[in-house]
Amino acid sequence: MLTMTVLLLGDSNLAQLYDNLPDLVPLAFGADAECRAVGGAWSGSLRQQIGKRKPSDYDAIVVSIGSSDSHPSKSSSPTIFRENLSRELEHGGRWIALLPRSLAGTLDPAQPTDEVNAFIQVYRAILAEMINASGGIALDTGAITERLGPEAYDADGVHLTRAAYEELVPEIAKAVDAVSQRT
Repeated sequence: MLTMTVLLLGDSNLAQLYDNLPDLVPLAFGADAECRAVGGAWSGSLRQQIGKRKPSDYDAIVVSIGSSDSHPSKSSSPTIFRENLSRELEHGGRWIALLPRSLAGTLDPAQPTDEVNAFIQVYRAILAEMINASGGIALDTGAITERLGPEAYDADGVHLTRAAYEELVPEIAKAVDAVSQRT
């Protein structure tokens, strides 16, 4: 049996899964996952995370991006988000996106949660559109973890709980299997 290679890009949603829940990593991505995702990453971080890697060399690329783009410190916009993502998708590869879900709270009390969530909805829609147009799979993190209600969030209202990842992992695994079969 061949080992699948999966590249993980983006923000804390994937970094926390990889770093804090190592027992779930092989269930989601198989045995050979390379994690370049880091907390606070935004769409402009993707170029550095990919570096000289060729996306087409991987069986799948899983990306979680969009939540941090909603923060004013990133100076992002829907146009910049689209440009950053488009630049990476042009290099090919089999992409899976974990669409950012709305937050239960924000890390910055000066930024209202509903304002952040409005931005996240915009980035989520762009990410879904672009990943689907590239032949990839967009996984709706919010819909997948919805049944958990507030139990999907850590105490900070931003990050996901183990229970949320346990809901996501089977869906990620199905998507990795599906895209890896594509040529």
